[in-house]
Amino acid sequence: MTMRQDARGLTLLELLVAIAVMGVLLGIGVPSFQSLQRRMRADTTFHMITSALATARATAVTRGVPVSLCPSADGLRCDRHSAWEKGWIVFEDADRASQPAADGAVMQRFGSLKGGVVLRSTAGRTLLRFQPSGMSAGSNISLRLCSDRDSAYLGSVVVNNAGRARTERKQNEACPFAL
Repeated sequence: MTMRQDARGLTLLELLVAIAVMGVLLGIGVPSFQSLQRRMRADTTFHMITSALATARATAVTRGVPVSLCPSADGLRCDRHSAWEKGWIVFEDADRASQPAADGAVMQRFGSLKGGVVLRSTAGRTLLRFQPSGMSAGSNISLRLCSDRDSAYLGSVVVNNAGRARTERKQNEACPFAL
């Protein structure tokens, strides 16, 4: 019995070699892809928080009223803890009550962070307020970002008393707070 010469396809050996090569490539590529995903999630979070800070500061200066940011899981009221990963709000804080006076006072709402990242503020700082001068009330505040999968410190956003925000990216450091 002879094989037809015009038959096309793969032999079992060729198929096994192709699967082995694909397995090696996936073994090399998947960890790199996961690292890329974590870096992209961190960059997205840094962008969201710095844009919220810039909006709050600019609004405080242009409207001449204090504007605050705080963690908020429901998007309506400030939570009294330093965990920002469940979301945060930006609101006019004209009476300096550290809570939105009404639903209309909330200018921006940010939902919970996705993808295994945790954002925490400096201990004891559950609110960040910008004065009409653009200055930040109180002491410096750091918003630190960590990966909850491997407790890696991804970086932080630091706001000084002058109201300026800067980001610090970290690599190969342990998260500075307990997860």
